[in-house]
Amino acid sequence: MRALRILASASVLAGLVAGIPGRATAQDLQIGVLPNVTARVILTNYRPMREYLAAELGRAVEITTAPDFREFHARTMAGAYDIVVTAANLARVAQLDAQLELIAGYDPPIPALLVMRKDARVGALDALRGRSLAVANPQSLVVLRGREWLAENGLVAERDYRLSWTRTEDSLAQLLVSGDAPLAMMSMGEFRTIREDIRQALEPYREFARVPNFFVLAGRRAPDAQAQALRAAILKFPSTARGREFMALTGVQGIRPVPEADLADLDAISAATRALLR
Repeated sequence: MRALRILASASVLAGLVAGIPGRATAQDLQIGVLPNVTARVILTNYRPMREYLAAELGRAVEITTAPDFREFHARTMAGAYDIVVTAANLARVAQLDAQLELIAGYDPPIPALLVMRKDARVGALDALRGRSLAVANPQSLVVLRGREWLAENGLVAERDYRLSWTRTEDSLAQLLVSGDAPLAMMSMGEFRTIREDIRQALEPYREFARVPNFFVLAGRRAPDAQAQALRAAILKFPSTARGREFMALTGVQGIRPVPEADLADLDAISAATRALLR
């Protein structure tokens, strides 16, 4: 078996941040992970999956990402990755529009949060009126559902409040700390990866929804035997030692086939997802 690459070097990490796969060859299995958190966090969290799949499939494995959701989705649609780990709404669009094969979904659902400063607590949603809502990823399922939820509560984006977009969870938190935004919208996973000294100044204002967790897709067509081996390996992963390490790092509690009924709910927001990706 080929020796596994150690991807923690500064040059590879720089490539991940820029969205460039780190020194990959045509034979490497490429796992593309949506950049909902920093490249450094992705690299740390997905190391157990990389090591497991390399041993299970007998191939070198690379973890890669992209600068933002839009670019990551474009690369997904272009077949840049062998395995795609992405938000459920983006996965459904890729499944419908590029005929990518859905392998599995993560459990449990993701808590969707509004977050505020501890020393500037928000008493009511009207505090957002005429001000900015900080978001890291406008195309995320959390933000799409959050905008719907705010509209149901009488606050419409670009009419009653502005969206203030930033690339990383730490920068998102800084918009709260600086007072530029009274509230930020993020997943629980994003909240947990905010740098500890910054996160200490923040707290959830409200959990407004639970949205489907990430989906896993086959990003490229492969011979049936290879595709079946990949599917089996992904579904077996949680029961292995490295799978348990991955779950401890990420908060994922299971990986399972996605029922058709779950996909129907995502179809209702597919058009909005496509519009935000353009």
